[in-house]
This record gives sequence, C-alpha cells and structure tokens, in this order.
Amino acid sequence: MKLGFLTGYSEEIVKFAGADASFDCLEISGPPDEWIGDTDEAHAAREKAKTLLGENGLTVASFLIGWPSIRTSSQDLPAQLDRLSQIMDVCKDMDGAVLAGAGPMGYDPSISLEDNVARYKEVYSHVAELAEEKGVLIGFENWPGGRGPFGEGGNLAVTPEAWGLMFDAVPSKQIGLEFDPSHLIWQWIDVCAAFDEFSDRVYVLHAKDTEIFEDRVRRSGVFRRGGWWRYRLPGFANFDWHRLFAMAHERGFDGSVVIEHEDPVFSGDRRLEGFHRCGRFLKGCILD
Repeated sequence: MKLGFLTGYSEEIVKFAGADASFDCLEISGPPDEWIGDTDEAHAAREKAKTLLGENGLTVASFLIGWPSIRTSSQDLPAQLDRLSQIMDVCKDMDGAVLAGAGPMGYDPSISLEDNVARYKEVYSHVAELAEEKGVLIGFENWPGGRGPFGEGGNLAVTPEAWGLMFDAVPSKQIGLEFDPSHLIWQWIDVCAAFDEFSDRVYVLHAKDTEIFEDRVRRSGVFRRGGWWRYRLPGFANFDWHRLFAMAHERGFDGSVVIEHEDPVFSGDRRLEGFHRCGRFLKGCILD
C-alpha cells in the first residue's frame, strides 16, 4: 500500500511530501485546469508535473472531482460525460490514477432509497461504460453532504446498504469506493464490517478519524446538528486503525491510503505538522 495525502497541486507541496519518508503518493484536488485536454500545452503541463513528482519519489494516487448529479437530465449528460472523458485521460496519463471524490450527489429525500438508486442507474450506466472504455477506476467517497445522510441534494453513496444497491444496479467493477471511516463512525456504522463486505470494491482508503464526545451525546442526543463529534487525524482519536489495516492486508487491498486532513487541532500553521505526525502513525499501522 502506498501512503499519501489529499492536497491541491503545487511545487511546494510536492517537495514537502517528497522530503517526508512516510509519503509515496498524493491525491490531488482537481486536476489543475492546465492539465486537461488534448493540446500541446496540456501534455507539456502533465509531463512537467510527472517529472517533478518522479524527482520527489511520488505518484498521483487519485484525483478528487465533483461527480454528475443523479438528477442529470439526458440533455445535459453528454456534456458531463465529455468532461469526465477528458479527466479520465489525465488519470491514464498519470499512471492510472483513480478518479475519486464524494458522490454521486443529488439525493431526493421525497422518494425512496431504491428510487434514488434507479435514478443513479440511468446516469451512471453511461459513466461506467466510459470508465470501462478508458480503463479508469472510480471511487465514490462516502461523505454524506452538508445536510447529513440522505439529505436534499446529498450523496447517495453514504452507507453499506446504499453501496450494495448501487453495485447491483450498475455492476461494473470500474466503480467502487473511496472508503472513508470517519463518516461511518458518526453514523454508528461498523467500519470494519463495512470494509470486510466491500473490500473488493475499495479502490482508495481515506485516512480520517472522528472523535465522539460521549458526554455531549448523553445530554443532547445524536440529532443535534454538530457539536458532539469532530474530524481528527488518525492517531488522535479512538478508531482502531491497526485492526482495519490488518483486515485490509488479509483481504488483499493494494490501493492507496490517503490522509484527508480536516483536523481543527492541526489547522493553520500546524497543518503540515499534522500530515507529518499522521504519516508516521499510519506507517506503523500499514502491513507490508
């Protein structure tokens, strides 16, 4: 398994990651606009980036993007597919990077989960065909969206129940997960059971933890919006990362592990320190 972190692309961040013995790869938020397209300028920009990454001992594990909504109309879908096609070409050029990110969004709470999955099938059957044609893997991150699980316009891919329905509806193995334990923890979903069930569809593992304030839960309950949990870097909360990585090793997971840093303790001037400390912790959890 390679270890890296989610970041915007810059020469400075590549050199930082390359100088830290913990890191082998990056998930890039983007890709940068200048990398996209079949032009001499785009090809040159990608080659320059690949050279810099290679000089620093890094690869691109994945690109974080925004996905087409499951409410995308048949009239708007071709433009969305064209955009995805161009980004998939960048993935292929960057050593087979996974196309990842939270989604697909557009959940409609006025209809059932199964009816939302039917909408997903109408749109993402075409996305799956494109991914198969391009030979690019897709990993949906299970971030629920700003209004919480199954909220208006939110993410469909937020629970193991939904994943099973989605994979049945669009069975292409090009589509899988960017598996993030942090969003399961505060939903009281068993992270290791979820990973065990879907390990063959986990293409990127997001390393992020959630700290639960149990004293606040006892007083306010779980329906209070915010205040009873917060995201933390692995190593600074209570999830058993050693157990998860032991399971990942046993199940043959060989994808990338990507730190997603939303830890308020290591914000601002301490952000890079957070990456460094978390990287050292995870290196001690990952089995070679």
